[in-house]
Amino acid sequence: MRLAFLNNLFPPYIVGGNEMLAHEVIGALRDRGHEVHALVGRGSKLPQDGFTHGVIDIDLDRKADYFLGARQPSAWEHVEWHLFNYRTYRDVRSKLLEIKPDLVVVWNLWVASMAPLIAARRTGIPLVIHTADRWLYYGLKDWRPLVGTQNPRKRRIADFLQMRLQPILFSLARPKPIITISEFIRRVYIEAGFDGSAIEAIRLGVPLNVFNNSNRTSSQDGCIRFLYVGSLWEGKGAHFAIRALGILKGKPGLPKLELNFYGSGTSDFMNFLQEEIRVAGVEKIVRFHGFVDRLSLPDTFRKHDVLLFPSVWEEPFAAVPVEAMACGMAVIATTAGGTPEAIEDGRTGILVPPQDVHALSKAMERLILDDALRHRLGEEAAQVARERFDFNSYVDRLEKRYSELAGVSVHS
Repeated sequence: MRLAFLNNLFPPYIVGGNEMLAHEVIGALRDRGHEVHALVGRGSKLPQDGFTHGVIDIDLDRKADYFLGARQPSAWEHVEWHLFNYRTYRDVRSKLLEIKPDLVVVWNLWVASMAPLIAARRTGIPLVIHTADRWLYYGLKDWRPLVGTQNPRKRRIADFLQMRLQPILFSLARPKPIITISEFIRRVYIEAGFDGSAIEAIRLGVPLNVFNNSNRTSSQDGCIRFLYVGSLWEGKGAHFAIRALGILKGKPGLPKLELNFYGSGTSDFMNFLQEEIRVAGVEKIVRFHGFVDRLSLPDTFRKHDVLLFPSVWEEPFAAVPVEAMACGMAVIATTAGGTPEAIEDGRTGILVPPQDVHALSKAMERLILDDALRHRLGEEAAQVARERFDFNSYVDRLEKRYSELAGVSVHS
């Protein structure tokens, strides 16, 4: 097959797991002999390979402005980011007509507007939409939560465009078929009025040849090491991990503790976390390691005891807990969003309510004091990951679906 993926971000421009997953799927499909093009934002560091095309009107060299809230967009930028950008429409349509793919895979258009989807639809080429969050809902149904409504004039404009423009965009985009990353996200779209018969959930997989529990090391110094992996922004709840550690710090009967953060964020949020650390009094046992390459994560998982995934926002279905599970880690995560579809409370991890710092600290203390439980959860998690979340099986399902939609026979 000849495929064209539409995605906002592309390595080396990475913010979270969504673009990394797209990159891995593209690589796997290419390994299987398919010709795969990526139509993404514009950036000076994009691969010059003839298959990566910077045609979406996003400056990836300023990704913090677009994706991490480093700069507030103007009213017009809000429209171009979330509703429609003519330059993007023009350039995406032109490139697709040049490539002539068998199928367009619309992966993630957060801040890329609905223009790439509409451009693809107007070419007449078969397409499928992947959505791992609410970007499609915001772009086609109700963008007002993204704009804010404190300013009366801004609110009136947002209401007008939601009532007048978004129905037109919905009609032009004709959003079906849709593949969601979890049953949770599938329900979100059905409840929002999208055609449920055209939506299926296909949960992600992780490369088990890379993420596994072989060569797992146990602490030699009696220290229990907690780990956080992911983007550092308010919705991921890193500050709750710090507050929970502060509750446990110095508590009688507990061994030495450590919390390591792997990920990056804006300078404002990093300053906020540093203040949280100071208030909690955990300066000596919290460390920040910055962004790390994904291939180095398996060793990081194996050298820690418990993954903390304290997300506040409704996680669609995150890869990090599954990767940690595959490496034999006990996981403490919140019940927000689709995470409970990966973690069974008491069997492969512990689930706590989001923003409940006391529940989080109690779960941490439970795993600190009960070595047998911690090890059992990790072993069960690794087994479930092997059975349910293999990346090759995930690509098998996608490849089969893509070939059906493209009307192209694929032979194994």
